[in-house]
Amino acid sequence: MKFFSTSRLVEFFTPAHKRPVDDHIIQDDTTINFINDTERLLKRMADNATGKNERKNVRRRQKDWDIRIKITYNQIRLVIADTKQSSSPIHKRLRIVCFRKYVKASDGVGKIKEATIHYLKDGRMHVRSLLNVPAFQGIFHGIHRLDLAYVGTKLTDDVSLDRLNGQEKQLKREQANDIKVLAQEARRYVQAMDTLSIDPLLDNRLKRILAHVEKLEDDFQLFGFEQKHTVRRLLRDDLPNLMGAYFALSKKNQLEQRDNVFVSLSQMELTLIHLQDELERTKIERMEHVMRLQELRYGGQSDQRSE
Repeated sequence: MKFFSTSRLVEFFTPAHKRPVDDHIIQDDTTINFINDTERLLKRMADNATGKNERKNVRRRQKDWDIRIKITYNQIRLVIADTKQSSSPIHKRLRIVCFRKYVKASDGVGKIKEATIHYLKDGRMHVRSLLNVPAFQGIFHGIHRLDLAYVGTKLTDDVSLDRLNGQEKQLKREQANDIKVLAQEARRYVQAMDTLSIDPLLDNRLKRILAHVEKLEDDFQLFGFEQKHTVRRLLRDDLPNLMGAYFALSKKNQLEQRDNVFVSLSQMELTLIHLQDELERTKIERMEHVMRLQELRYGGQSDQRSE
């Protein structure tokens, strides 16, 4: 007799539209970019809010995606869709509807009425849930921040820290060997600091670290075990441990520790630069090896023809 785990049984009896969307549906570059673009748009709208509670319609159309945000007195609606020209392998449409916090709240934020993704796969239309999907937590946070901004309330550091801590847990859970997946989670972790008052020097250093990691992604397989372990440990453990400890301090102590944190981040950056140099040497050595093989295999034949 075959037995199923509790989690498998729960999944079996959960309606399809309430199951979280599979990772592979949302991990292509185009989808990642439109999620990031949506987070930036929500942040910009919150930053530019006048504090007046008013209706608002915003549309942002790019080549690959279309974003629409509608704010009413009762709800905030967000619709994101791939365009016909989208380079995403699976075209999709996302719909998120949240009540305004003062209308209906849950756990201190506006209650989520709908959070679904619709996509066509294998000739069939599928509907899945966006709730409890780490990639979309930044969007839910942005909607909450926008809700508060439109009633003149500033988002507290406690709420922002909760989001940062949530992203840290997700980053540390990420055990994937795929460096691109791990790097993407690291980018989300750094993006979660947007609403915290971080020193520009530290913010710039964090972005430089991510830029160096991005340069390593395509040829990451050329590294040895120790080099791969160093990069993964830096992203999964060292970076979130350092910044998590920093943001747990009071503002006064953050100021006192800023230089130490800057030095630590600089050391991480230098390590990544050193690894880039090693990678380039490895690529040169590989090229030289290929050229030697070509010479051995074909060099003699050209000499014979010339005779």
